[in-house]
Amino acid sequence: MGNRLETLRNRIDKFINHDDIRMCISHTYGVAQFCTLLAMKRNMDVELATTCGMLHDIHWITGGSSDNHASKGAEQAKIILKAMNTYSDGEIELITTAILKHSDKKSVDEPYDELLKDADVMNHCLYNADFPIAKSELVRYKNLLREFDITHG
Repeated sequence: MGNRLETLRNRIDKFINHDDIRMCISHTYGVAQFCTLLAMKRNMDVELATTCGMLHDIHWITGGSSDNHASKGAEQAKIILKAMNTYSDGEIELITTAILKHSDKKSVDEPYDELLKDADVMNHCLYNADFPIAKSELVRYKNLLREFDITHG
């Protein structure tokens, strides 16, 4: 995965400014790991997919509200990635577009957009199996179980 990802992780850890630190860390790193898994399964670029996961809720974890966090987070992620000076414009566009679209679980978009949406759903649904699954995520969750050939009892 290289140094870019570790550099990004170190930056993000310093940005965390939220009352629920446990959830921030658990969700951010959980989604990033699910992005890694899905990228491996779908033959996609693991580093870019993981980067999408690490930054997908950047607005929320840095103290912003969840209102419109996807578009605000995409803008914030673009600034972070440009400042690192190691990501190409095309990579930044791919990552920020996935972040922008990750809250819209009903539409079907480009592969990295879908990967991030699916990783977010996996984390929401697997954080605690006793929690009810949101109606807006149920179809994606069932599709993911099929993709991984898991029967949920």
